[in-house]
Amino acid sequence: MMALRGRRVSLLAGGVLTAAAVALPPAAMAAEDSGGSTVGEVVVTAQKRAENVKDVPIAITAASGETLEARQITNFHDLVRVAPSFNSNQLGDARASAMNLRGVSSTQGNPGRHSSLGVFVDGVFMARTGMASSQDFLDIERIEVLRGPQGTLFGMNTAAGLVHIITRKPDMNAFGGYGEVVYGNYNLIEGRARISGPIIADTLGFSLSAGAKSRGGFTYNATTGRDVDDEKKFSVRGKLFYSSENFDALLSADYAKEDTECCAAVVYKLLPGASLNGVPTAPIAPPGLAYDRVTLQSGINTNPVRGDGISLEMNWTVGDHTFTSLTAKRFWTLQPLNDPDALPQRFIDNFLIDQGHHQFSQEFRLTSPSDGRLNYIVGLFYFDRRSTDYEDIRLGPDAPAALKIPGTNAATITDARVKDRTYSIFGHASYHWTDKFTTSIGLRYTHEPQSVVFNQTSNNRVFANLGATVDKRSDDAVTWKVDASYRWTPDLTSYASVARGFKPGGFEITRRSNMRGFQFDPETNINYELGLKGAFLDRRLSLNVAAFYTLYRDFQTLAFNGTSYTTANAEEFKTQGIEVEAEARPMDGLWVTMATSFVDAKYTDFKNGACPPGVAGVCDLSGKRLNGSARFNFNGAVRYERPVTDTWSAYTLVDYHYKSSVYIGQNLDPNTRRGGYGVFNGRIGVRDNDGLSIEAFANNLLNRDYVNFMFLAPLSQATYVGYVGAPRVYGMRMSKRF
Repeated sequence: MMALRGRRVSLLAGGVLTAAAVALPPAAMAAEDSGGSTVGEVVVTAQKRAENVKDVPIAITAASGETLEARQITNFHDLVRVAPSFNSNQLGDARASAMNLRGVSSTQGNPGRHSSLGVFVDGVFMARTGMASSQDFLDIERIEVLRGPQGTLFGMNTAAGLVHIITRKPDMNAFGGYGEVVYGNYNLIEGRARISGPIIADTLGFSLSAGAKSRGGFTYNATTGRDVDDEKKFSVRGKLFYSSENFDALLSADYAKEDTECCAAVVYKLLPGASLNGVPTAPIAPPGLAYDRVTLQSGINTNPVRGDGISLEMNWTVGDHTFTSLTAKRFWTLQPLNDPDALPQRFIDNFLIDQGHHQFSQEFRLTSPSDGRLNYIVGLFYFDRRSTDYEDIRLGPDAPAALKIPGTNAATITDARVKDRTYSIFGHASYHWTDKFTTSIGLRYTHEPQSVVFNQTSNNRVFANLGATVDKRSDDAVTWKVDASYRWTPDLTSYASVARGFKPGGFEITRRSNMRGFQFDPETNINYELGLKGAFLDRRLSLNVAAFYTLYRDFQTLAFNGTSYTTANAEEFKTQGIEVEAEARPMDGLWVTMATSFVDAKYTDFKNGACPPGVAGVCDLSGKRLNGSARFNFNGAVRYERPVTDTWSAYTLVDYHYKSSVYIGQNLDPNTRRGGYGVFNGRIGVRDNDGLSIEAFANNLLNRDYVNFMFLAPLSQATYVGYVGAPRVYGMRMSKRF
């Protein structure tokens, strides 16, 4: 085993060195579909103004819409295939979407928690990660993944970084569009389409895009005798864009829904004595356990989600400055139903959750011109969120009678309402001392008042009957960033930065045995970073390197206590590492990209951590590895295309991503250690000069078995269950541009 680990480390180290040798960052992948032999300029808005990516002193991965299309990256969780140090999974229903960046995990199962990683769509902050991660990508211009604290320009929920999804603007000059259909195994059917063009030439344009996906189940339920874990999604987006000499406005509206039966937990591991309510688990478990893709659940798991929103961005030219107003309103509701015990006994079936989230945001910015020695942005931000969370969990007929209160429905019901507001003022300024040397400073003040009404009634002896609680809190913070960059040549820049991040405290509005620990404190961090961005050999090769050290205080950790998830503040932890992104165009038609990272994330002071099953009290996790943090991450892709006739060309693409082992639970239970795994994807096809493309594809080409998440089944003994990653999915795709 040690030899195998050593070979993996050597392989990944070799990948780092190879990446460093070949160069060109995935931020430059916008040129992938151009067919040229060099990588073009990439414009990003990571600092809320259009800039060349190599001039921005931030570790950024920017993937263009063309890149996402070429690699068939159609959903948020697939970004693991392009961004180093990043991971994303849906751990059950949409509210349980989890992200990890540079070793920092963040989930928002209930409305009392905030995220350490922000998600934005067209500049609009999404209060719940699932608002964006549950949707398939539609009409994307590019996606920017910013690593490290971004609190100065983007706000409090970006202590570890952010993902910014930028959709396409309407075309005001010519009509055009795109359409694709996909058919594959598991009865997979997908369709996406877009049309855009002028209403009034050069003045008013529109775009309309829509997408739908239907797929059969990945998992067989042996108890109910039917396939589960299917997928049914639909989304639509419309835009109007107006532009005059001194003013432009972009109005955008979108709607998405999902009616998926997901996600079923399967038996992952059985220890001696594994049972639930005294019934042994081993005799009924599938022979291959998790990788037979057979669940034993007696209940169902549904994931109905609805989301919509509208935003208006307006820009005025005021002298040589630009004044921007961005107004947005969003709604997101979900009513998942699931079977938490994950076994055929009717112990805890039909666990109902009903969440609703309404948010309003307003941002004003004044931006200086970009051609002077001094460039600056100043702004104001207001945010208002109202969330409700109703949860009904009840003991079934197979639960021990001793846990039920006679004459009742044995239910525990929690009902919570959260109000959350944010008031911020911010500014960012850069001064170009020479044509090569630039320094920047950013500052933001945030005031975050929150209030909650929480009520818990219980007719069982697992949870307490606590009644109603009204509580509030208010957090204030100053976040900042200082950086310096030096342009050695037009194609080579280095930078150094120091930044402070912040995430407010919150409320643990979940099923409780008492009210201790109902509130938890805010977390802060400070990040030190060095970076290098360069292009070489006539821009056929390029390289991005970032080294970072981040120290967190009062980090908000999440642990499962056997019946519910609880949040605690870890006094201190550090994450440090190096990231290398590279791309090469060694010859016409051949494109190679690689990204890899090493991340070392450890608690330096955490004396009240969760303990493994069977160990009472709290455990000192100081010096221990952070759960969910993979030390080694790697992704890469190779694409080759060549003409076969005057009008047709053929292409093939293979990509691969790898994550080293992680501990799933905060308690570092060795039974929830997931080994390292890697997944190949491939496609081969032809396309003509008029935009028609036909290809065959296979995701998880080698049908690699792996699990996204595992846990001790609630109220069981030695029975571990989990969620299995997607199997091999293959099919055909046809697309057309016009």
